[in-house]
Amino acid sequence: MMGLADPDDRAEIVQSRAEKHARDVAFVLRCSGAATVSFMLGQAVGLPHPVWAAMSGIIVSQERLGETRDATVSRLLGTLVGVAIAVTVGTLTTPLGIAIAAKVAMSVGLAAAVARLYPPLRVCMWTCPIVFLTGDPESSYLLVGVYRGTEVLLGGITGALLHVMAEAVIRRIFDHGRQ
Repeated sequence: MMGLADPDDRAEIVQSRAEKHARDVAFVLRCSGAATVSFMLGQAVGLPHPVWAAMSGIIVSQERLGETRDATVSRLLGTLVGVAIAVTVGTLTTPLGIAIAAKVAMSVGLAAAVARLYPPLRVCMWTCPIVFLTGDPESSYLLVGVYRGTEVLLGGITGALLHVMAEAVIRRIFDHGRQ
């Protein structure tokens, strides 16, 4: 009969569609879970702005595991660069009475130069204002930088781990079905 596919072909099509649907559902659950778990972990360890942990958990969550790994590494390294720049600029300019807006301008300028040379680290540019704008007068720039870095680290690792776990489950289900 013309038009009927081989039963093996039909089974492969059904399995392919099921795997795509499973990956779609896993992406939604990973993103939601990364935001929620990162935020809750940030609160549990006493981080002052766990929103950055939640956001990092979402930001690193990509379609493919390799992309999530790359996003996680870039986000963590870029954050470290941005924290180092902001802490250095803040520490050196505070005794001079320089306004926060000028500190942001200087630090983002330096970070932009780094990002221009190393595009995967461009998160360093927005890390600088975050360090300046989330601190309080009683906290040193170093302490604020450590907090922001910890929040990003916590969120990034959480998002990446959830992706690894989801990928393992999907592979186990669908690779087993192909054998």
